[in-house]
Amino acid sequence: MLVILAKWSKQRWAWGLLAFSALVLLLAALYFQYQMNLEPCMLCVYARAALTGVMLAGVIGMTAPKSGTVRGIAWLLLAAAVSWGLFNSHDHVQVEQLVQSGGLYTCSLFPEFPLGLPLDRWFPDVFNPTGMCGEIGWSFLGLSMPEWTRIIFVIYSLFTLCLLFSQFKKVKYNPYD
Repeated sequence: MLVILAKWSKQRWAWGLLAFSALVLLLAALYFQYQMNLEPCMLCVYARAALTGVMLAGVIGMTAPKSGTVRGIAWLLLAAAVSWGLFNSHDHVQVEQLVQSGGLYTCSLFPEFPLGLPLDRWFPDVFNPTGMCGEIGWSFLGLSMPEWTRIIFVIYSLFTLCLLFSQFKKVKYNPYD
């Protein structure tokens, strides 16, 4: 499996598929917000920012997938985005559980994005939090949106770890692959 991932990491389509998967999830989030009227809270917006990082990593990887330097930059961005998304989605699930058990929790008033980027001012339709943390406005198969988001980031995390380990696997170059 690692040999296959090592080969795929050098293919433009694989990085494109990664970027596309994150784009689809971002579009789903916007659908939930603008069509189903589910207002995103601060932690939801952080998940969107992490998905944007995953998408950007895919785009960077697509630019020159055979270059070890470009793949390394893409992998580092992917690892950072996925880690941040996993930790935030786990926190979101804990906040939800706290609120559902009668505890109190309030989100901070202003988002703090990585590198101090003011994404909420640059792209307010996507990154401006308007909902309350801890409210469960949607569920599917008994799991809330933050629980599904955590599952998504666990899958991305496993993929990222496998991708990392695959980079150390020697792959015989075949120009006809």
